[in-house]
Amino acid sequence: MPLRALWAVLSLVLTCAPDARGAVLRDNLYGVKSLSATDAWAVGNFGAIYHTTNGGQTWEARDSGTKSPLFSVDFVDAEHGWAVGKSAEIVATTDGGKTWKAQKSPLDRSKHLFKVAAASPTNVWAVGDWGAIAVTTDGGKTWEDRSLSTLKIVARERPDRQERLVLEDVVLYDVSWPDPKHGFIAGEFATVLATADGGETWEKRNLPTDKTIFGIDFVTPDEGWAVGIDGLVLHTTDGGRNWKVQHGNPEPATIDELAFTDALKNPGMYAVSVVGDTGMVVGDTGTLLVSSDGGRTWSRHVLPERERFSWMRDVSLVAGARGVLVGAKGMSGTVQGSDVTLSDGGKAVTAPD
Repeated sequence: MPLRALWAVLSLVLTCAPDARGAVLRDNLYGVKSLSATDAWAVGNFGAIYHTTNGGQTWEARDSGTKSPLFSVDFVDAEHGWAVGKSAEIVATTDGGKTWKAQKSPLDRSKHLFKVAAASPTNVWAVGDWGAIAVTTDGGKTWEDRSLSTLKIVARERPDRQERLVLEDVVLYDVSWPDPKHGFIAGEFATVLATADGGETWEKRNLPTDKTIFGIDFVTPDEGWAVGIDGLVLHTTDGGRNWKVQHGNPEPATIDELAFTDALKNPGMYAVSVVGDTGMVVGDTGTLLVSSDGGRTWSRHVLPERERFSWMRDVSLVAGARGVLVGAKGMSGTVQGSDVTLSDGGKAVTAPD
């Protein structure tokens, strides 16, 4: 399937509309943010926003004010959060998620936003279709278009020269801010951009692959992970200047490798989260990788048979090796250490080793 069509398919798959408070989840869920061991937010199809206060055992629906699919959610603290989605949609809350209101997007509605991340209480970044980047520096009162066509990208070899890279049409899938100064953006064609000055200038990083990166997570300005197509898990300890392939196939696929059985061996990886000694990678066809040594090594967990072909789209961990993952048709999972308990439509199932 063409990469540009991936999100169109995910966003247009119809599931049951959001139910009332405490109802069984049936929506495709695309994004999740854990605030504590028990408190988390998830977003998905039909503008769905859900809140859990018991680590994902039950969820409560909240009114987002939109029916457009929402692909990502982030909170800078317990009161202030943002969600973004199809048609450049941006909604925000300032009262802990009780109410959500639309904020004026600077982008054309033909562009979708796939990820939002807060670098600080005032500085929030959202990335998406065709090099789309939206930025607020006043906590969401106003948003500015900082798309790739306008972004200042400096050449690594000559920092005094602005590099006009052929990046304007690249789809951007993820953004990570380990601190307010250092940020990383990832997307199609092995695109990884890094900033050390809060987003004023960016530098393109070289990866040991030309394949698309769907997820990126930096725990410090130096150490981070990138995941993507064909089972890729990459690790860096120097801010993305050098990468080690931990999992998957970084080489271009041959015709033989495009077979269905080969795709199952290295399915797409969509998101990665590492906190302390615990790491999780989620992806297609029930793919779940777990690390208990801070992301240095990964082991694959096999899901129960009925979930084995479902996709998981996002995972969010917090200190204490706790968190939540979400995916297709209302799938959510509670993470505690290396143990994951999935809840599909309200029925809890445990993912064994």
